[in-house]
Amino acid sequence: MNSKRSLLLTFDYPPTVGGIAAVLDRFWRLSGHDGCLILAPNAPGAAAFDKQHPVRTIRFPSPLDGTAGKALTFLFGTLWTCLWVLRHRPQIFIAGQLVRAGPLAWLHSRLTGHPFDIWVYGGETREIFAGPSWFGHFLRRILRTARTLFTNSPFTTREMLDFGLPSKRIVELPLGVDGQVFQPTPADPVLVQEFGLQDRLVFLTVGRLVERKGVDRMLEALASLGDRLPDWSYLIVSDGPYRSTLESLSARLGLTDRVHFCGFVDDARLPAFYNSCDVFAMPNREVVEPGQGSLSVEGFGIVFLEAAACAKPVIAGRSGGAVYAVDDGTTGHLVDGDDVASLQQALLSLADAERRRQMGAAATHFAARFDWKHSADILKQYL
Repeated sequence: MNSKRSLLLTFDYPPTVGGIAAVLDRFWRLSGHDGCLILAPNAPGAAAFDKQHPVRTIRFPSPLDGTAGKALTFLFGTLWTCLWVLRHRPQIFIAGQLVRAGPLAWLHSRLTGHPFDIWVYGGETREIFAGPSWFGHFLRRILRTARTLFTNSPFTTREMLDFGLPSKRIVELPLGVDGQVFQPTPADPVLVQEFGLQDRLVFLTVGRLVERKGVDRMLEALASLGDRLPDWSYLIVSDGPYRSTLESLSARLGLTDRVHFCGFVDDARLPAFYNSCDVFAMPNREVVEPGQGSLSVEGFGIVFLEAAACAKPVIAGRSGGAVYAVDDGTTGHLVDGDDVASLQQALLSLADAERRRQMGAAATHFAARFDWKHSADILKQYL
């Protein structure tokens, strides 16, 4: 057993929903040991979640969302980090993301001489991510001084290499899918009844509702296709800051009777949603978040693999790391997430049941190539 003490500081962690949170949870379940400690924000349901997790987690207060709430959460995270650094004395400090955890990892290294590692998800090296200001320069300096940068896809790895970082400091940990959980089954009769899916072409999106996920483009594409598609329904799973905008758009386009905002869904129920759809679609695109100077890009997209493992053809945006989660033309289609016409063409193509069957069969074989355990074994060496 590795006896080194390591501290993971993350501001994205379950039970809060999100891709980063899910990735860190999965990797520490598979790679963590008795010397590991996780520092993360408190959230409803955290006590129950932590009780069944194999790695000890310490929670710091996390006020409500918003600018003030985020600032207070960072302040509490800083105070708790100082306390647990003194008590735990980690030899390795791991930042779960650059913007908030990165500076604290860097400061710990400056004060103690111990190394620090950072997880990166795409876009961090570009000025558009945090601007050309002093803070942007500081974040890029942190990237240059980290011992190891953990990347989630060839896209993110390429960004770090292009930034000038040596390959020996970049460790790519491909994401995976649990084939025992996500596998083809018949459509869930409860969902079919609840949402009236019988004899309908069912589209599905699963993902935090932010602009880059492309749900707005899906709504626009479906609305303008008219009778070129058979009767259809569209299930949108999860929640997020963009939900009210999307609900307003759906109403404005006259789609409220066919578009269902399902909200957060427990992980145990997700396979039922995948298996009750015909096509999984998330035409992601790169977005600069208004007023925040922050780049939002899909680093990979586990949901594409989960849908593929359930034998569903996938539509994804030709953006970020999503291009590595779809075998274009074989397991689904890559589209320009800003081009509604491109998305419509993909939707019309997958209205054909035989084409969906062929792509779905290929998708299950494609998804099987992505193995959590292989990447977790690599991470263990760094903990």
